Amino acid sequence: MTLPAHTKTDGAAAARYAAGLLGVATCAETTATTMAEDAAKVDVKFSFRHIAAPGKVITAHAQVKAGPSYRRASSDAQFLALGIDKATLQALSGTGMPGLVIWVPPPPMDRLYWYATDPRSALKTPAKLRRTQYLRPSLRYDLSRLYDYASWSRRYTKQTVGRLSSTQIMPKAKEAFKALKAQAWDNPLVGNLQITRLAWRHITRRSKSQARRTLSLRIVPYLKAFLASPPDRYACNFVGLQVNGPTTTETRYLMCWYRQALAVDGESHSLLIRIREEITYPTEWATRPLSAADVKQIAVLAAWWCKKDK
Repeated sequence: MTLPAHTKTDGAAAARYAAGLLGVATCAETTATTMAEDAAKVDVKFSFRHIAAPGKVITAHAQVKAGPSYRRASSDAQFLALGIDKATLQALSGTGMPGLVIWVPPPPMDRLYWYATDPRSALKTPAKLRRTQYLRPSLRYDLSRLYDYASWSRRYTKQTVGRLSSTQIMPKAKEAFKALKAQAWDNPLVGNLQITRLAWRHITRRSKSQARRTLSLRIVPYLKAFLASPPDRYACNFVGLQVNGPTTTETRYLMCWYRQALAVDGESHSLLIRIREEITYPTEWATRPLSAADVKQIAVLAAWWCKKDK
């Protein structure tokens, strides 16, 4: 049965529902806001443990918007456009953890959507978000990264890539990659980062041109200077969900940019690193008690390459 479209929404009821689901998804402690916080456009205050540093507790704010009036006509099959005014976005922005806007669609609904401002970009209205950006247990990973991203500063030193003969490139790359695999990597985006043959197979596949393959192999010995350092910029790209009975696995790819990271043959290059992340959690997570131990993550280096800076 299809429920009728609602033109009026109970904002208080929507805020209570969103606060409860947000607390479950992020394994967070949620608290009611004070009058001062409410005046500052904060509906929910919640605290959760950082995904890569469990000893760190992050406190964040959220504003709940409910009903069809916030959805803009420019929404399409891929993106939702929400009419969130700049005053709200400014109130939720700042030098620390960016606040969330949670949109509760009208019935019939099966998910709540979230939006956070980019702490390194100018505010934009209407707020545009992908339709895959809805509340689920992977949100704690996204928010932990946003928290760090707001305060990151450049922590790496430009590396000069040495010249090698054609016969030296492959042996040097193999030796360096073997050393990378033998080391435990604590990456600021994902925590434990595994180095397997996944990335090596991608880099050396025959479909790549010899020039690109050679350049990627030449920079293997220099990856160690970046794998544990925060990038200048990153993007998280949702791939899909795979339901296996009681558990669901979400796959995403993180793209990391290290600007002007390498000097290759006297020219400046930016390094790009791709990480494959899989987050597994109970399929029925919203209907049961969920602990942080129920949400598991595996992150693997998927590829690397570099581009000449303009």
